[in-house]
Amino acid sequence: MSPPFVLAAGGTGGHVFPAEALAGELLARGRSVHLLCDGRADAFARRVPEVEFHHMRAGRFGGGPGQAVYGLAENGDGRCAGASAASPTGASWRSIGFGGYASVPTMLAASYLGLPIVIHEQNAVLGRANRLLAPQARRIATGFPATSGLRPADSLRAVHTGNPVRPAILDLADAG
Repeated sequence: MSPPFVLAAGGTGGHVFPAEALAGELLARGRSVHLLCDGRADAFARRVPEVEFHHMRAGRFGGGPGQAVYGLAENGDGRCAGASAASPTGASWRSIGFGGYASVPTMLAASYLGLPIVIHEQNAVLGRANRLLAPQARRIATGFPATSGLRPADSLRAVHTGNPVRPAILDLADAG
């Protein structure tokens, strides 16, 4: 059996929709998929019921020293939860992060366990979560040919893949 994929994303559409598109493609290829996200992505769980959905706790780092301490604590708790939520999938799960603060604990857990991680940046500017994770990533998939915010060493691992698009959006494009 092939190792399952663990996708991690923040709960906004900009992070979840590309994860949903990739999950659909992986499922179509007979792969097992888990999504670790905060509670804002409950609609995803309803649209793609074949994906095993796990709620993650994660904290933001902005907003001053108090918020930063709280964010570190939440992410530490989320990292432990990410490792335990993914552990039933086996020691060789594959991790892909789609950005957003809720992706950080899962990707850090995978990196801590020695598993390769891939991150995907949907925007032309590398987001805060992906900037934090970029040094640990084996590959950095980008939605745009030029993505600012990549450090020179990270640019060497960047690959322009474009943005995953859900079939419903492709159907709309075909209908026009």
